[in-house]
Amino acid sequence: MKTRVSLVVCVIDAMTSQTPLGNTTAVFLEGARSKAIHKSNGSYIFNDLPPGEYRILVSNEHYFHEQTLITIGTDNFIEVVQLKPLPSYPFSQSAGLIRAMLQDAAGAPVLHASLQAAILTEECARARVMADQLDKGAEEITLGAFTGVISAGDTYILRGRGAKAAEEQIQIAEVIEHQKRFRLKKKLTKAFARGSLLLPVQETRVTERGEAVIAFRGNRISAFQTELVITYGSNKQLKKEVLVAEGTTTNLGIIRLT
Repeated sequence: MKTRVSLVVCVIDAMTSQTPLGNTTAVFLEGARSKAIHKSNGSYIFNDLPPGEYRILVSNEHYFHEQTLITIGTDNFIEVVQLKPLPSYPFSQSAGLIRAMLQDAAGAPVLHASLQAAILTEECARARVMADQLDKGAEEITLGAFTGVISAGDTYILRGRGAKAAEEQIQIAEVIEHQKRFRLKKKLTKAFARGSLLLPVQETRVTERGEAVIAFRGNRISAFQTELVITYGSNKQLKKEVLVAEGTTTNLGIIRLT
């Protein structure tokens, strides 16, 4: 009897775009009878799944656990899961880090907060738009002038050129053609011209201790400006600009969120 590949889960390190560290990665699919077949390239394959909705659970000792809902049909489905490093992750000596402890007004750890840091310095652009015109509503983007690898799951600020240029946050859903053509998770809400920049955005969340770390990799200059956005409570936000230097840690200490 032949088996049919129903789902391929590709797990990558959000910091390096490589396979996760160590050998503790576990991929579990709720509602599936069979276990994943682990391949040497870091992918996990599930065969002969009945069509329906499933929850993917991914864990590794060096990263936050991730889960996502997917819908399986009759076609081969590929899901890329990026694992975000824990504060205890063994970062490389060249990485630029932002560390902080989040506490409420009473000094207790803030347990449910997400952090996002976008690079503002244009010299750190990861790539540029190659099409003469990228229209509003576009779902694909063609890029060039790369300074690093772009992977599915990456988040960027797409910034146009000029004084009144458009700007919006995008996420890469799929690599259609390596280092050239990509599908976006959501359609563009604005139009962009050739040469528009992709500025890296790093995302993470807090641990049970309220601890957080954001790491930056492979930027073209040694020091760059970022905008840190902390989202907590009922969509409350705290924003602040933070200067980051490669190979050093910017420690923000305790941040009180009220």
